[in-house]
Amino acid sequence: MTSALIIRIALICLPLPLIMFCAPQFIGADEMGDESIFEPSYLSYADIYRDFTQKKMCKRCHPAIWREWERSMHAKAWEDPIYQEAASQVEDREKRCDPCHAPEPILITGIGKMPKLRAADRKYGVSCIVCHIDAHGAMHGPHKSANPMYHANVTSEAHAKPTELCATCHGQPSVPEHNQVASFRNSPAAEKGLNCASCHMPAVKRQLSVHTYETVTVRRHTWMGSRSVSKLKSAANLKIVRAEDKATIRLTNKAGHLLPGEALRAIILDVKIYDANGTVNRHEQVFISAASEKPETNRISPGETREFMYTLSDTEKVEAKLRYRLIPTTPETEWITMAEASQ
Repeated sequence: MTSALIIRIALICLPLPLIMFCAPQFIGADEMGDESIFEPSYLSYADIYRDFTQKKMCKRCHPAIWREWERSMHAKAWEDPIYQEAASQVEDREKRCDPCHAPEPILITGIGKMPKLRAADRKYGVSCIVCHIDAHGAMHGPHKSANPMYHANVTSEAHAKPTELCATCHGQPSVPEHNQVASFRNSPAAEKGLNCASCHMPAVKRQLSVHTYETVTVRRHTWMGSRSVSKLKSAANLKIVRAEDKATIRLTNKAGHLLPGEALRAIILDVKIYDANGTVNRHEQVFISAASEKPETNRISPGETREFMYTLSDTEKVEAKLRYRLIPTTPETEWITMAEASQ
């Protein structure tokens, strides 16, 4: 009888606990020393980019984030018909507009620098790849996470406090019409230590990926803004103060940046003055937008309170509504009411 056969028979006859004690012990990659022959087989930038466009690979490990992103305006940044219509009227759109709507990865072209327009796959708009991947294929984010075999992870301060990251597209001095970050820097929100994500990427507790078990606080990838009714309603406050024969309407910008935030947008102070019988005596609409050259109707700075005064009789009543117009061609029936007050 050979020695190998004797050992095999002996193992079969041993109790299970003893067999487990005698068996070789396998250790995880994190427990191996530098001399270990184990090396993670991380993929390259080209591999990950291909898997994103062809297999939607990010969705497999981060399904919740993917669902949020694919419904967001970041995902639709290129194909949005409103954008395409507006950009078609800009002569140098490939320099001023398109780079932010279909950019090359900004960790490669440089945080804060004007992005470069992608040559292909523009339909994905501002994707996972745009904000998270570096030239080596590592994915940057605000949290440490499990050591995956697919891509390398880099814990990034730029993603934990992403105002500078956002400024790459939303803070370009050469495109002042869409520069929200410039007005944010000296805002009450910035003074409180908030950043762009504080308002536009609400916090939520969940797993980082399907491969982790710990629940942590992360951010929703929704970027709620001018197309969110709830976000619009939280952006301003209206108050009416009456004294003698005057009614003063006070409009306060509660957003962290200029209101409205972009060039095509407008907010409208809609004022109606009623007589004692409820008949409208006067009706006025004050348009506040980037297109206005009048200081009193130009965009409102963060934290600013702007006053509008009206003369009233004792029997008259004033009603004010702040309404939001997405683009100049949006019909009045589709304007959103942001705030209202009456006296």
